[in-house]
Amino acid sequence: MLPLLQNKYNKKLGILFCCNFIYCLLLAQQHTVIIQVTDAEKLRLGNASIAINQQKITADTSGIALVKLLPGNYYFTISAVNHFNSTFNCTINRDTTFNIVLKVRQSLLSNVTVYSSRNVTRNQMSTQTITSAQLKKIPVILGEIDPLKTITLLPGIKSGGEASAGIYVRGGGPEQNLVLLDGIQVYNPNHLFGFFSIFNGEAIKNVEVIKGGIPAEYGGRLSSVINIDTRDGNKDSIKGSGGIGLIASRLALEGPIIKGKSSFIISARRTYIDQIAKIVASSRIGNNGYFFYDINAKVDYTLNKKSQLLFTLYKGKDDFIFSNTNDGRRTSFNTIWGNALLGLQWKQQVNKALQQQTAVNYNKFVLDSKFGFSTINFLFTSGLQDYQVKSDWQYASNKWLKIKWGAQYIWHQFTPGAGGVTAGVQDFKSKLTNQFAQEAAAYISSDINITNNLNIVAGLRYSYFNQVGPNAKIVYGADGVPTGEQINYTKGQSIAAYHYPEPRLGLLYKFNSNASLKASYTKTVQYIHLATTSSATFPSDLWVPSSSLIKPALANQMAIGFFKNLANNKYECSIEAYYKTMSNQIEFKPGAQLLLNQNLDGEMIFGSGKAYGIEFFIQKKQGKLTGWIGYTLSKAERNFNALNNGQTFTFRYDRTHDLSVVANYAINKKWEASMVFVYGTGNALTLPTGRYTFNVGINTEDNTPIFTNINQYSSINDYRMPAYHRLDVAFIYTPKPLSKKRFKNSWNFSIYNVYNRYNPFFIYLDANETTQTVNGKKVYLFPIVPSVTWNFKF
Repeated sequence: MLPLLQNKYNKKLGILFCCNFIYCLLLAQQHTVIIQVTDAEKLRLGNASIAINQQKITADTSGIALVKLLPGNYYFTISAVNHFNSTFNCTINRDTTFNIVLKVRQSLLSNVTVYSSRNVTRNQMSTQTITSAQLKKIPVILGEIDPLKTITLLPGIKSGGEASAGIYVRGGGPEQNLVLLDGIQVYNPNHLFGFFSIFNGEAIKNVEVIKGGIPAEYGGRLSSVINIDTRDGNKDSIKGSGGIGLIASRLALEGPIIKGKSSFIISARRTYIDQIAKIVASSRIGNNGYFFYDINAKVDYTLNKKSQLLFTLYKGKDDFIFSNTNDGRRTSFNTIWGNALLGLQWKQQVNKALQQQTAVNYNKFVLDSKFGFSTINFLFTSGLQDYQVKSDWQYASNKWLKIKWGAQYIWHQFTPGAGGVTAGVQDFKSKLTNQFAQEAAAYISSDINITNNLNIVAGLRYSYFNQVGPNAKIVYGADGVPTGEQINYTKGQSIAAYHYPEPRLGLLYKFNSNASLKASYTKTVQYIHLATTSSATFPSDLWVPSSSLIKPALANQMAIGFFKNLANNKYECSIEAYYKTMSNQIEFKPGAQLLLNQNLDGEMIFGSGKAYGIEFFIQKKQGKLTGWIGYTLSKAERNFNALNNGQTFTFRYDRTHDLSVVANYAINKKWEASMVFVYGTGNALTLPTGRYTFNVGINTEDNTPIFTNINQYSSINDYRMPAYHRLDVAFIYTPKPLSKKRFKNSWNFSIYNVYNRYNPFFIYLDANETTQTVNGKKVYLFPIVPSVTWNFKF
């Protein structure tokens, strides 16, 4: 009996050994296939879709895809938005590289489509990507292209309102979004106090936003990643493009430095409101005015077939000045703010399976404000600058396993509110001490196909933060009250250090090629904070580091979604639900002292928050009529022990209902029409429930009593502004859409707020002394606004 059992065991062991041996032989026979996708102008087509027989993959943002294939015959289909498909058969019997060139569709501005964002077969949920061509078609105020305003038309992403600088993603604040320009952090992405973003449409290739399931390579923010890629220049010939609008014009030039090997692109934009105003009404305008400008530049250099260098530069500035003299008293206000970014990136295909990206980046944000009253001037400045180095690696051994890993280091320098006062010829300026911090992180992530239907992406990010000297810090007790003591820290001495693991997990189950279920868990940590308050005496944009009193902000988000494509991928549908908790949220105390305050820690209060909701998305991707409908049902809350008697209250930018409808219709070869309709529950705000008069003393001159009015409040954000809704339309006219001449042009005619909806910007209280009543007054910002923009290419 025993020999028989041994014989059966030996047979099973032999079969298992043979299977493993055959599998190893098959792996050894696999060939590496690299697919590079560009358009006719040699511009890389990021996120292009690639189908190899029944296997579907997506190119990265550089238009490159790598796959392992067994020897045999394959049928390839390569597609990208706004381009014709390319199909071909090929026999794979060795390592191969394909350079695929896709033809651009003849329409100068083709159908609005969000692509590769909710791919059923891709284990990345809560993600959308929009291209530059699509941005140029969306109706916007005064015809100025704005990628950040456009992404608020997607579910789960809300704008704070007209002229609001904030983007609120799944219940998070604007500072909780990691905004990247070619991988470089941007701390203030706004022009004109939030009317427009700093990103010039002529320089942008695409915009990707990740709301959940954030990959392990990203960190430092709680809510989202907004990744903006700029275009590479044309390597064959000099080309240009631009546009002339009502308030600003833009121009881009690109071409080869070394033909076929190196190229450049430079784009610039400037408003001319100030110049027009001075011409039209110089006597009334005087020196008052406002303008902004920005410059983007990029140089790419191909070292060899496997290596490439990329250099990115951005410089932008806003300048607002107001001066008025009334009854001999002078009042003036001047504020200047802007960003400067520099980045150098090295991309390399090390071997058939391994690739790496190494980057060195610098970014700086500065805000300077000057207020003048009579002979007294108040000065206020704040800012932040970073020096960063990071390296990312990816190894794809076969179609079953892909591994990513990397590390980064950032040196932060904060200017958290330097200020001073100048009276007459006497100078009382005082500069606060800068603060310094180190931030580092390392991560590893694996993308594993367990079966043909089940995929897991599991990652771990480990982050570290250390605020260091030189600095002098006030000592606070356990109750948050200053003890009266002060500690002087020397250069490099640790003030407060933190480190956290940040696990990431994504699951994908494919029912078939057209339907899948996805789930994700993400833990994120944010070590630097934007401290803002509407009750501060002076405008502020203060970034402050975590310290012994200010703890790092933490968030945990879980999400699950069902994704379905219909009618041969003509329609894309999805439903996602999420739940997010946040701790160590910060706010300034009411009436916080920001000016000349070396220790802002004591001016802050701390609390927690949570957000949850359901997002619906349906998109039509083909045909004359394209577009999408996005709807979000959500709730966002905050809880601070020092506010609202410790009771949970609604976050000020909570919107129960948020609806966006985007449509584009190709009327004929020359005319296209687009439409945007938005509806949202009104923002929450705090209004007094009553007012009483209080006797504060006696006027010594006429012996009459002095009274003051005091507002009475019940709870925070217990009032809702009226619902916000608006309809915008645009018509694009291309005179010669089929022209083969180098110069092409189109006209964009748009109408913002078609039915002239009075959406309130804010509400203030107006007291009527005669009737002894107090009424709320609504202030409206934008009525119906028509605009026209002339776009051109050569």
